Amino acid sequence: MRQKIKKIWFYSTWLLKFSFLMIFYLIVSIPLRFNKKYDNLWLIGERPDEARDNGYWLYKYIIENHPETNIRFVLAKNSVDYEKMPRKDLIIEPGSAKHYINYILCRYSISTHMHGVCPGKSFVIPFLPFVRRKKTVFLQHGITVNAVNLRGGLDIIVAASNEEKKILESANPKYSGKVYTLGFSRYDNLVDASLVEKQKIILVMPTFRRWLRDIARLKGADQTFMNTEYFKRWNNLLNNKKITKILKQNNVKLIFFPHKEMQALAHNFKAGSKYVVIGKTGQYDIQELLRRSSLLITDYSSVFFDFVYMNKPVIFYQFDRKDFFSKHYTSSGKPYPFGDILDSESELVDKILRTVENDYHIKSKYKKDADEFYAFRDSKNCERNYRAIKASQ
Repeated sequence: MRQKIKKIWFYSTWLLKFSFLMIFYLIVSIPLRFNKKYDNLWLIGERPDEARDNGYWLYKYIIENHPETNIRFVLAKNSVDYEKMPRKDLIIEPGSAKHYINYILCRYSISTHMHGVCPGKSFVIPFLPFVRRKKTVFLQHGITVNAVNLRGGLDIIVAASNEEKKILESANPKYSGKVYTLGFSRYDNLVDASLVEKQKIILVMPTFRRWLRDIARLKGADQTFMNTEYFKRWNNLLNNKKITKILKQNNVKLIFFPHKEMQALAHNFKAGSKYVVIGKTGQYDIQELLRRSSLLITDYSSVFFDFVYMNKPVIFYQFDRKDFFSKHYTSSGKPYPFGDILDSESELVDKILRTVENDYHIKSKYKKDADEFYAFRDSKNCERNYRAIKASQ
C-alpha cells in the first residue's frame, strides 16, 4: 500500500510540475522570444554549485576575448566559486524562473555534463519538443577511456585526443562525425605548480562505485560501508605504518579526496597521522590540487589524464578490477596508460617510496605515451572550442 501511495504521489507531482511548466512557457516565454536580449544566446554551466571545469574556463575565455557574444552562466550564488566569476550580472541562479526562460530561449546549451544546462528533472523531458531547437554541446569533465553510452540530443561532443574520439564513436555509432578533437578548455590553465610547493603533496583520488553510492541512504549506512572492500582497502592505505613513515621522513602531505558521489560516506575514513588529510567537496579546487600535487594515486578515475598532461607520475591501485568492469563500466579493452597498475597494498607502498626517492619523476616510457596521446598542448583549447561552437550555427 505504501509503495502504491508513493507511486501515485510521484506521478501526481510530476504532472503538476509539467502542467506548471507548460503554463509558464505559454504566458512568459513566447512573448520573450522576440526580445533581442535572447538573440543567439549561449547558456553555459557545470554542476549547479561549481564553476571550475571546462565550462568555467570557456566562459572566462569568451568574456575576455569575445565580449560581443551573448552569454550567461548557470551557478548558485552560495557556491564557493561565485566570487571569482567575471561579469556577475551574467550569472543565473539554477532552477530559477530566469534559468527556465534562458534555457527555453537559448541557442546553445553548453555543459560539462550530458544533461546540459537544462533545469529540472524528468518532468522537463516531454516538454523539450516545445522548446526552440538549440545546439547541445557536451564539453565533458573527464577524458573517456571506457565505453560509455551517451544520451541522445547532443550536437557537439568535445574530445581531448583522437584515441578518445575513437572510443566515443565506437560505443556510440549515432554520434559518428559529432565528436570533435578540440582539447579541454581547462587545459589552458593546467600548468604544473608542484615545484614551488614547500611541502610535497601526494594526491589519492579514487572514483566511485555504482553499487556503493546509494549505501548512504540505508539504515546503518556507516557500518555497511565499513564492511566493503572499497572502504577497507583505502582506509588501510591511509593508516599504513610504512606510508606514515614515508610521509614523516620526507615532510610530505597525503590528501585523500574521494569522488563527490562517495563524499556522504567519507567521514568513515580515518587519517593515520597528521600528514594525512581527508579532503571534502568544496575544500579544494580539484584543478588547483592537481597542479600542486607531485604524485597521483587513483584507481580508474579519468583525472589521471589531467595529471600526466603535466608530465607527472601516476600509480593505479585497482584491487577490484573484475567487479568494476562488470558492475560499473564496460572496459574499452585498452589498458590504463601512463602508469603502473597494482592490486597489492604492499606493492603500492613500495612504489610510492621509490617514486618519492626518485624525486617524483615520470618514467620515460609513460611520458612518451602521453606525448603521443594528447592532440594538443598549445594553450589554445578554449579558442578551438569557441570556434567549433560558433561554426555550428
